[in-house]
Amino acid sequence: MDRKSHKKMSRISLKFANKDGRFCLCAHVKGTGVRHYKTVEGLKNPNFTKWNPDAQMFISRVQTDLENNIILQDLLSQIEQLLDEHDFDSGKELFAMFDSLRKEKAEATILKEKQEITLGEFIKEVIEELRHPVKRKPSSNFQPYTTLLHKLEKEGKIIKTAISKVNRHSFVQFSEWILRQKGLKGSGKNYIALMKLLIATINRARKAGLTDYTPNFPYMDYAPVVNKLSERASDLNNSGGTVKSLSPEQYEQFVNFDLELIKLRHPHQNYYKELYRDFCILLYEMKSRPIDIIKLHWDNLAFNERYQRWTCTYIPSKKKNYAFMRENDSNPLVVQFLTPRALEIIMKYKDRSVSGYVLPFSFNKRKWDLENPEQYHTYYTQQNRMQGRINRFLHKVGDKLGLPFQLTTYAFRRTAITKALIDNEMPITMIAKIAGTSVGMIEHHYVNYLDALAAYQ
Repeated sequence: MDRKSHKKMSRISLKFANKDGRFCLCAHVKGTGVRHYKTVEGLKNPNFTKWNPDAQMFISRVQTDLENNIILQDLLSQIEQLLDEHDFDSGKELFAMFDSLRKEKAEATILKEKQEITLGEFIKEVIEELRHPVKRKPSSNFQPYTTLLHKLEKEGKIIKTAISKVNRHSFVQFSEWILRQKGLKGSGKNYIALMKLLIATINRARKAGLTDYTPNFPYMDYAPVVNKLSERASDLNNSGGTVKSLSPEQYEQFVNFDLELIKLRHPHQNYYKELYRDFCILLYEMKSRPIDIIKLHWDNLAFNERYQRWTCTYIPSKKKNYAFMRENDSNPLVVQFLTPRALEIIMKYKDRSVSGYVLPFSFNKRKWDLENPEQYHTYYTQQNRMQGRINRFLHKVGDKLGLPFQLTTYAFRRTAITKALIDNEMPITMIAKIAGTSVGMIEHHYVNYLDALAAYQ
């Protein structure tokens, strides 16, 4: 096994030896004192009393010693092959190339194994990655993938396809299956969302090197008609407009509404009815998303000496994974002054939350670490349930007020943004900034143009 028997003359000779208590392969540059050592790994209970330095093997009939000789011979053969094919100045270079090639081979093996995982197994990996991200903050973005997984489980066939074998036929099969399901006739919302997500899944797999397929199935050609628009003015009037928001008069009716007219199934219903209404007023005054008001903390508030006003700063929940400053992207931090009515509500509940949150919801009794995946998902679930309770309260209030649409928490954000546009007190870009959204989102989702037009015409 000595390097001397090698067919090509090399400046480097190889020999196994003990070095500082480690069993190593020594690479010696001939005619010099330069030696480099590589620890031998993978030996099975080596008995070094049976090691013969001259023979370079274990002299024993014990099975583990025989297996260890095979391991040593295999290692030596691989490194001798490198010496045949390349010139090295030292053992350091030799061992570096050997380790690099071995790593590439191991990665190729892992990649091949991953290519054999099924579509269902891959989606589970995506969900786990989104639930417990390494480089990003935790989010609820995994939930749509959970829905997709459940649909695939119900379909039962495509989910078992190897991720590397998913192709256009798989998309056609899934598309046809979705459209056969009850409850989707006439509404393509679920169809479109599921097909988009399946495309996103395969694109993730392609970026990971697990497939070469680029999804090209034209699913929109098969999608049912969604939200067909009516040209009749009466339909628009009866539905409350394209964006459901309150008129100034309806908003004031809500603010002054007699809460005794509403009954809740809660032993402290009077307390919670008032808290729910104050929560909605804060949504209006701050033009914020419900989740951002729910988790608003006194750390987000400060008194500005220069302007002698209270300020609020926070990063909107939907932008928590944005880079602080990124090319072609604005700073996501929301900065705004508190209105007198907003400050009045905030001060009303001051010191009511022992953990420093502005509003004393029951789950805000502890300080949450929202960068911890487990705490984030627990908090997200609990606040989601709270929003459901608030919306059920608002449905009852909306019925009492005779609104032409179902009242929800988002109506207050839309109402406030519509009013800000009507009042024309600041540019729409600044409205978007303090609301933590974009001009495009305001135009598509947050402005009731009937109310806005009425103010100008």
